[in-house]
This record gives sequence, C-alpha cells and structure tokens, in this order.
Amino acid sequence: MQENGRTFVIYYPNGNMQLTELYNKAMNLEFLSVEEGIFLFEHAPLTELMYVANELRKKQVPHGKVTWIIDRNLNTTNVCIANCKFCNFYRVPGHPEAYITSIEIYKKKIDETIRYGGEQLLLQGGHHPDLGLKYYVNLLKN
Repeated sequence: MQENGRTFVIYYPNGNMQLTELYNKAMNLEFLSVEEGIFLFEHAPLTELMYVANELRKKQVPHGKVTWIIDRNLNTTNVCIANCKFCNFYRVPGHPEAYITSIEIYKKKIDETIRYGGEQLLLQGGHHPDLGLKYYVNLLKN
C-alpha cells in the first residue's frame, strides 16, 4: 500500500499477493468489483481491513474529525414469518401484539427525527406475508 509516498508491504505466508493488490486499489480510491469485495470478505484479516479503512478515512477527511449522522429506524411491522432464531422482536400473523405502522405514526416519527437534527430514516421490519412490493413502493408517497 502507498501512503504519503511510502509503500507499505504486507507479507503473507501463503504468498497471497492479491490482498495487497486489492488494498492498493482501494487506497487509490478505485472501485472494487463485487467479486473483489467478496474475496476480501472471505480472506482479508479484519485488522488489515480496519487499517485500510482508517487510512482511507484520513485521506478523504484530512481535518481528522470523525463524524456521525443522526438517524432513526422506523419499523414497518413486527409481523414476520421468517422465524429467525435470534429475533425476539417478531410476532406471528394474528398475534394480539402484531402491528403495521400507520402513515400517521410515520409522519410523527419523521417530524421528531427532523426536529432533533436527524438526517436519515431507515425502514426495517418483519416479513409480513400480506405486505407486498406495492405496499413498500407506495408507503411514503403521501
């Protein structure tokens, strides 16, 4: 990897130089392909990815400040049929605690988010068997 005219070389016992090539590509602000991203996910040590990510952050944000944005998760529904083993949030269809968030609640939560400086809304929720693509496409058109 190159930074400020210096070259960083990472040696691999198995001779895998493809990681170094991908790190260099990233450090040069070149886009990685999906296949290259998957390769990094499967083979790159986390500490090396953290190092490259931090170097990229320093390159793109030279003032050195780390920032964040205020966002909010808006849950569309807690009804879900996915049956994920880790989830304690979902309710099966017909459960007394099941809900679908109304547009009035969305408007209230969006107004609150903006009032408190929020910049991003995230929609998440269960896999409701009765809510199709059309529901989500039309959700915030109002």
